[in-house]
Parts: sequence; structure tokens; C-alpha cells
Amino acid sequence: MNQKIFFLMVILGMIMAGCYYDIVQPVDPNAPPNYVSFSGDLQPIFDRECTTSGCHDGSHSPNLTAEVSYNELVNGGFVNTVIPDQSTLYVELQSGSMPPTGKLPPDEIQKVLDWIKLGAPNN
Repeated sequence: MNQKIFFLMVILGMIMAGCYYDIVQPVDPNAPPNYVSFSGDLQPIFDRECTTSGCHDGSHSPNLTAEVSYNELVNGGFVNTVIPDQSTLYVELQSGSMPPTGKLPPDEIQKVLDWIKLGAPNN
């Protein structure tokens, strides 16, 4: 009898462990910024979502390919470290107008805003 109960508890535990809900937090422009690495956190997003053929691969400004993306964003007027939530980069992502394939998840938009709040370091 104890083996049956143990087996049932193991099965129930496995079922319960497999059930979870991903909690998506909205972007909070007033939240204190978390550490964000441009090359480690943001560039992979740009590579995946923005540098597809005919988009920000050099065809449209800003060029978001890895070799030039930082300079294009910071020196091209797309980042406003004084008023981060008015940065063109953030506004376009937050509004959902970019990328054209669909709005980025809130946590990725928050990373962009946090990076700008931190002074847009080239890290």
C-alpha cells in the first residue's frame, strides 16, 4: 500500500511541477534600472528581430548589425539619456511600431529602457 501512495505522490508531484504560468510584467518607465549589457542583452534582440534582410541590416537607419549598432543608436539621435522614456528607440519599441513582425515582449522592452537609464554604456 505504501508503494502505491508513494508512486501516486511522485506522479502528482511531476504533474504539479510541469504546471506554471509565465508572469509577464509590464514595462515600468519609473522602475529603477537593472544592469543591462548592450552586447550581451540587447544585441541578440537586434540580431533576432531587427537585422533581417531589408530592415536594419544597413538598408534602413539605424543599422543594427553588431559591428555598428552601438554607434548608430547613440550617435544617431535614437537614444536620449536625459529623458530615457522619450528615446526614439524606446518609443518605437513601446508603441509596437517596431519590429514590424510584432511588439517585443515587455521584459525585452524594459531591458532597452534600463540600458538607456544607465547612460547607454557600450558594454
